[in-house]
Amino acid sequence: MTSREELCRPPPISTRRRRWAEHFGCGWRRGAWALAGLGLLPVPALADVLDQLATDAGSVVIQFTCPMSYVSNYPLRSGDELRIELQPLPGCPPPTGLGETLPVASGNPAGLVDVRLEQSLGSRRALTLHFARTVDFLIRPRAGLTGIEIILARRAGRTEAAPAGPPTVASRAPVRALPPPGDLEKMIAEARTAMQDRDYDTAIRLYTRLLEFPEHPARPQAQEYLGLARERKGQLAQAKLEYQEYLNRYPDGADVEAVRQRLAAIVTLDGASKPGGEGPDGSRWRVNGALVQEYRHDTNTVTSSGITANGVGQSAIDTDADLQLKRHGDVYDFSARVFAGYVRDLSSVDGLAPGQARLPQAFVEVDDTRSHWVARLGRQSQSTGGVYGTYDGGYFGWRVQPGLRLGIAAGAPLETYDASFNHQRVFGNLSAEFIGVLPGLDVSTFLYQQNASGVLDSRQVGLEARYYQNGHSLVGQVDYDVSYRVLNAATLVASWALPGRWVLTAIGDHRKNPFVATYDALIGQPTTSLDLLIQTLGIDAVHSLARDRSATSDSATLGLQRPIGDRLQWGNDVSFSRVGPTPASGGVAATPGSGTAISYSTQLLGGGWIVDGDMNAVGLSYASRAGTKGASMFGSARYPIGAAVRFGPRLQFGYTSGNDPATGTSAGWSASPSILADWRFKRGLVQFEAGYERANFNASLAPGVPIDPNAPTPTLLDQQTRRFWVSLGYNVSF
Repeated sequence: MTSREELCRPPPISTRRRRWAEHFGCGWRRGAWALAGLGLLPVPALADVLDQLATDAGSVVIQFTCPMSYVSNYPLRSGDELRIELQPLPGCPPPTGLGETLPVASGNPAGLVDVRLEQSLGSRRALTLHFARTVDFLIRPRAGLTGIEIILARRAGRTEAAPAGPPTVASRAPVRALPPPGDLEKMIAEARTAMQDRDYDTAIRLYTRLLEFPEHPARPQAQEYLGLARERKGQLAQAKLEYQEYLNRYPDGADVEAVRQRLAAIVTLDGASKPGGEGPDGSRWRVNGALVQEYRHDTNTVTSSGITANGVGQSAIDTDADLQLKRHGDVYDFSARVFAGYVRDLSSVDGLAPGQARLPQAFVEVDDTRSHWVARLGRQSQSTGGVYGTYDGGYFGWRVQPGLRLGIAAGAPLETYDASFNHQRVFGNLSAEFIGVLPGLDVSTFLYQQNASGVLDSRQVGLEARYYQNGHSLVGQVDYDVSYRVLNAATLVASWALPGRWVLTAIGDHRKNPFVATYDALIGQPTTSLDLLIQTLGIDAVHSLARDRSATSDSATLGLQRPIGDRLQWGNDVSFSRVGPTPASGGVAATPGSGTAISYSTQLLGGGWIVDGDMNAVGLSYASRAGTKGASMFGSARYPIGAAVRFGPRLQFGYTSGNDPATGTSAGWSASPSILADWRFKRGLVQFEAGYERANFNASLAPGVPIDPNAPTPTLLDQQTRRFWVSLGYNVSF
């Protein structure tokens, strides 16, 4: 039998929801945080927000462990460094000051060098990506807000230069006039989609047409990908000619080295032989991966009501390894991936495990490039089509025709990343994606059913729509549970290019947190058996408990961004958020609502302010909620020292007036200076981070921890906290 405390403990991961105990009113956990703030208990390490990373030649997809809404990005359209501002939604852990990273394999097709998530203005996070070359990009939030996709188009060179000049040796002269920009963008997008779908016949036709136009920014990539499409199709002689054409036209192109390697591999295939006339299989295999290891340590000093206590928040070594194996065949492509990690706890607290192994991904995949189907088996993840997160099971997708893709998935959603296959819930999912319903518009629908211990857990239907064209994008999602007759989520994300170089961004989100499911009736109960709970209370009472454990959250953001000159971007936004209450039932205490919060912020972002290659961000925000008002200021910079070293100071300051016992907001101030430095070498980088936080509050349990109004002593007066943290890590790729 599992205790109520264990039921309230938040797991590291959940496929369709996060269960943070603070949201569900587990009073014991609030008390534990209070004791931790006094140094009598260790501060529990908070879960990471970065989850998983996937790259291909045309995109980078980053998944989160909780919903995060897109706010803005800098630069708006192109560069070799990209900063994305994100706003955590209910269910995300509070920021700790320490950054997060993911392994990035060397030679990945997107040219990604590293990715990092760190604290930004207020509670926001900044996601920073570095590329080996200048790229054009388009930000596409995933419909469930559990991930973000960066669509890439590579440029010839590392600077935002004009379109490529005349070829050195021109063997393919233009035969068509350059079409309007909108038509050209549509053709480029269709060609990229064909490559992603392994529809090489369509890709060859579209890339050939793109090469019939005069020089344009996407022409170098079209030349390279035409060779790649012919190579994947098995047309080695034609592929060799296209690669040679690329080297002739663009001797200084960003992908010269990659094209030379592909050309050398084709020459090897032509010159070698084995029974049957095939080239050596070894030339078609590719292995790459990355290893990330980081040491983290922070200490806390708390003085409250004249009592001072010290404690260690965390002291651990975090290791992640990502290994990928791929083979491109004439008909079938094969890939396998293992992404594993281990956290070694170096603290000496009794009763805590010394380490924890995790296995986020372990799967094999087969693609049929002629019949256009893909099959994947093992531990895998999705962020579209009604399945949001990681599960153990299988997926089969089939592109029935150019405008229709069908998918089926089945398995068991994960509650943790333990290498365990003891699951209490199973699901089945059907999806259909309609591509090009209208120019730039894709629509998908899904049906999702999940059972827990043989009982219907949830049955959901949903619709996702994505529109991207001519600088305009819209992403929408609706998720409805037909068994509980409740709207689980409705989300709309928009980015719209306006005259005068203005860009309008808008996010509206309504959701249940967590999504309503029968299994959630176990939260706060003295049993982990859903069967026993149903036998004791009856199915109707269990359904009622499940509804009670889910709160309603609403959030919206409206922003405007505009470049000012070549080195500065100005952004402004206004945000609204609200989390509703949950009632007391089944022995679980009620949780009050958060009240309505409204915030205003303005930011300046830019590069090259002091030296070439620097990146800077400064911002101010003001927020009001439930009788409290707060203001915060944030500034960060990143300066290069030579070609390999960069360092960046950061400063965050916040002030709050008023007290709100319902949310734990207290009057007081906090200041936090920190510094981040990294050294890049050929196959990776080393990063160092250190920071200090000082806070003074008039009434609080601990910064950011809700006050329990039912506790004997709901507040601790005149609390001062000091916190110091340091981390050192490296990322080596191969």
